[in-house]
Amino acid sequence: MPSLTTSTAAAIARARENAINRGGDADEICPVCKSSRYLNPNMRFLVNPECYHKMCESCVDRIFSQGPSQCPVVGCDKILRKQKFRKQTFEDIQVEREVDVRKRIAKTFNKRQEDFPSLKEFNDYLEEVETVTFNLLNSVDTNATEAKITAFEQSNKSSILQNAAKAAQEQQFALAQREFEKEHHRKARELENEIEASEKREKAEHKANLLKALEADNPDAEVAKVNKLARKKSSMRRENQERRARELEAARNAPAFQFMSNLNRVAEEAPPEKYDPVDGFDETNRYFMYRDRYESPWLDDTRNNKTVLAGGYLLQQYYERAVFEAFSGVGCFIEDPDIEAEEATPLGSFDTPMIDSTV
Repeated sequence: MPSLTTSTAAAIARARENAINRGGDADEICPVCKSSRYLNPNMRFLVNPECYHKMCESCVDRIFSQGPSQCPVVGCDKILRKQKFRKQTFEDIQVEREVDVRKRIAKTFNKRQEDFPSLKEFNDYLEEVETVTFNLLNSVDTNATEAKITAFEQSNKSSILQNAAKAAQEQQFALAQREFEKEHHRKARELENEIEASEKREKAEHKANLLKALEADNPDAEVAKVNKLARKKSSMRRENQERRARELEAARNAPAFQFMSNLNRVAEEAPPEKYDPVDGFDETNRYFMYRDRYESPWLDDTRNNKTVLAGGYLLQQYYERAVFEAFSGVGCFIEDPDIEAEEATPLGSFDTPMIDSTV
C-alpha cells in the first residue's frame, strides 16, 4: 500500500512537471500551487486588478478568505482582497489590464466635443488623455500621472458628474430604443405571417366556393357572385393590413424617439457663404427703366444703317449708357457746406498742396 501511494505521488509529480515544461500550457498553470488544468479540467483562474497576477480559485479561497493579504506571487508586494478577484475576460493579461485602465480613465476624462470652443482644443484634450493612459500602461511617471488625474478630477468634478449622467441617459435611451426596435420587428414579422396565412386561407376558401358554384343550376351567375365576394374580402383585407402597417410605422417614428435620437447628434456645420467680390452690390435700377425703342430721327437712321450695324453696334447699349448717365446722380444727397468749420480751419492745414498763384 505505501508503495502504491508513493508511485501515485511520483506519477502526479511527473505529470505536473511535464505540464509545466510544455511551453504552450504555461498559461494553464497556477503560479501559486502549480496546479495544471491538464490534471484538473474544472480549474478556474481569477485575476485581481491591483496587480493582475493570475491564480486559481482554490488559492484565492485559501489565502484571502480570512481577509486582505499580500499577493503570493514572488516579488509582488500588493495587498489584495478577495472581493476584487474576478474572472479573466481576455486571454492576454496585458489586454485585460489595458481595458481596465482605459475604463478608469474614461470615467474621469469624459469631456465631449461640445465642451470645447474649437476642434483643435478638443484634439489636444484627447492627446493629453492618451498620454495619461500610456503612462499608466507603461509605468512612466506613475506618481505624477496619478497626481494629474486627481487634480483634474477635483477641478472638473461638476462637469464629470454632468457628463456621466448624460452618458447614463444616452445608454438608457439606447437600450430602450433597441428594445423598441426589437418589438417593432417582431410585430412586423407577425403581420407578414398573418398576411401570408390570410392569403392562403382566402385562396382555399375561394377555390371551395368556386367548386360549389359550378355545381349550382346557374353556374355562371354563382361564379360571378363568388368572384365579387372574393374581391370584396380581398380589398377589405388589404385595407386592414395597410392600416396596421401605417400604425406600426407611426409608432416607430414617434416624436419622443425622434427627439431623443436627434438630441445628442452633432449639428452639421453650416456651409460657407459664397464669396461676393462686390460685397452685396446690386446693379438693379431702382430709379428708371429702359425702353425697347426711343423715337428719334438720328436713331432711326442708325437703326436702318447696315454699315453701322455690321460692326456689332447695338442701339440698346447706347440707350442704357445715355439713360444711366442722365440718372447717375439720383439718390445722391449732398449737404450744404459748413461755413463756420471752413472759416475756422487755417489754410495751411489742408492735405492738398497749395497752388502757387505766381505760376
